[in-house]
Amino acid sequence: MLKKELLERVREHGISISSNMIERYVEYGLIVGNRVSLGFSQGVVTHYDERTIDAIVLIDKLKFSRLCKHQKDYIFILYWKGYPVQWDKLKARLVEFHSSIINTFKEVAGYTAHPEYPEIIEDIANDEATRAPKAIGRPTKQSEEMQRIEAKESARRFMIVSKLIADIIVNGTISLDVFRTFNQLSNIDSEVMNETILEPTNDWLQMMIWKNAVRHSDEQDYQEAYDLIDLLKEYWSDLEVHFRSVYDIPFFGNSIRNLEDYFQLKFFTDKPSFYRYVLLVLISGGFRQQLTQFLSNPETRKNWNQIIASMPSLLAQVTGEEVKLNG
Repeated sequence: MLKKELLERVREHGISISSNMIERYVEYGLIVGNRVSLGFSQGVVTHYDERTIDAIVLIDKLKFSRLCKHQKDYIFILYWKGYPVQWDKLKARLVEFHSSIINTFKEVAGYTAHPEYPEIIEDIANDEATRAPKAIGRPTKQSEEMQRIEAKESARRFMIVSKLIADIIVNGTISLDVFRTFNQLSNIDSEVMNETILEPTNDWLQMMIWKNAVRHSDEQDYQEAYDLIDLLKEYWSDLEVHFRSVYDIPFFGNSIRNLEDYFQLKFFTDKPSFYRYVLLVLISGGFRQQLTQFLSNPETRKNWNQIIASMPSLLAQVTGEEVKLNG
């Protein structure tokens, strides 16, 4: 359909929309138009498919939900739900997100080189130790000394871990001194460990394909990523068929509820931040094709459903509780 018809049909859903708004959605990559030439000197027109109407209806709902600070982020929700989006715009938003993560890590890693960094970490550790629960009554010299030792050890652990991260982020390698100290901290100090693990680890860090995977991604990568997402949705739907809600899933339901209560959020709502992280992992992880092949195997799906079906009886054996299935 042409833009004029698209506007009319969207307005039939009670949505106030203008031609400029359609152009903005196209600019953000939220909807896809097929540009067709009318011939020599006749210009071009843009055709939109039927799903564009549903996409715009969803966009309108997202505006009122205030899930995103910027309309550009709607592209992750639309992509997750299977609506056609412009993959190059999706990539641009993912590259922007990936760059912000790397820049944050680099900024934090840069702090380790500051001459006052050890003192700052020690102050933080002391504050944490001071706020920790204490025995009732007046503190003794022995308890105060133990608190001081614990704070110092906590600061030391934090310093070693932060230097390890700094080595990886800034240099792409782990220095022998940092690795040796990390081993000592982990009670696995061994020259054999230092020699046999450090070198291959650094080789792996230098060859990390995922470092530039997002910037070099193309349309095929995003199609493969969505195919895998769609498969994961199917596996999740198998759980929903057997249980009334996500909270009724044995072993996981209570944990999910407790986490939601603790963090005051709902995991199973449309969150662009979650979709961005998942897409970033799928694009840069290098395991899409293998996992898709595994999940596409009918035997895998059959085994999955057998596991789901056995969950209630397994839980009953372990806890004595019964789980009521849907229906």
